[in-house]
Amino acid sequence: MDSDSSPADVFSTQLCPWLFEPYALLENAHREGQLGHGWLLTGPAGVGKLNLALAMANRLLNPDAAAPARLPAADANTAMTTRHEPAGHHPDLHWVFPEPKKRSISVAQIRQTADALMLTSLYGQAKIVIVEPADALTLEAANALLKTLEEPTRDTYLFLVSHQAGHLPATIKSRCQTLSLPQPPLESSLNWLSAQPGGVSRADWAQLLVLAGGSPFRALTLYENEYHNKNRCFEEKFQLISERKLDPQEVAEEWLKQDIELPLTWLSIRLQRVIQARMAPDVSNPVTDLGSDRLHNTWRALTLRGLFGRLEATETLLGQLGRGTNADLALRVLLLDFQPRRGRT
Repeated sequence: MDSDSSPADVFSTQLCPWLFEPYALLENAHREGQLGHGWLLTGPAGVGKLNLALAMANRLLNPDAAAPARLPAADANTAMTTRHEPAGHHPDLHWVFPEPKKRSISVAQIRQTADALMLTSLYGQAKIVIVEPADALTLEAANALLKTLEEPTRDTYLFLVSHQAGHLPATIKSRCQTLSLPQPPLESSLNWLSAQPGGVSRADWAQLLVLAGGSPFRALTLYENEYHNKNRCFEEKFQLISERKLDPQEVAEEWLKQDIELPLTWLSIRLQRVIQARMAPDVSNPVTDLGSDRLHNTWRALTLRGLFGRLEATETLLGQLGRGTNADLALRVLLLDFQPRRGRT
């Protein structure tokens, strides 16, 4: 990424290769005068929803701007990692995200944005709001945003980026058009990831993609976090918990001192792989081929229903981070559930 380019510049003027099609859909709707003022961009975390929102924002704010170029993975990774650091962007772009050291978007942030929208556009073009992620809105913030969605000012467009749209109030969803972004094809993601410098083999990227559940940005994050080393650590801890050789409360205390999103994401992906392997025992692929996996074999004592229950609890906790949930208690209960007890599966 050019040292003079901000993350907003990078994501506004370039697109991940699998996003050109949904971008064209939005651009055509705008060209035909049918682009609604509220858009809910949904899909798994790590597929580039923010990139699409910023690229479309640039199109609306700068009608004469060149078409987006192809975004290299290395630049995308840098931009994603630094996107919330102080940096300039278009004055008519109102980009709302959790404040430092917080996981939720407050009602004060939404009210401040609503006040800004009442002012005239600085350059006489559109006014754009991007909420990232919309899942982080508190209930009060969501209610405040609803007023803007119901009565938007002229030439105002709102893009709500959501990884778990099911957690959003129905009133918010009903005021938006929804555009779902699925995980890109495996080959497309692999080509994109393996084209960047750094010495990571295509096979290693394939493994990271499997661990990331197919989401390319999550694969980049796992690589940046030295996930191969942490993966072994997480595996070992759950193996010991499952053998009653390690106190789950000890692990919970360790994780709570750090960012618990990474281990919870790992656990979610791990459970999904085991469930897929259990449901398709005769299908061998990088996701389900876990026959020699020690932890997978240990978890054979868990019923499929039990695995789904633990996955649901993990996903629920992930989705509630920053929403006032007692993460301490919820994490302790979740980890304790992996310690075998007589008669429980």
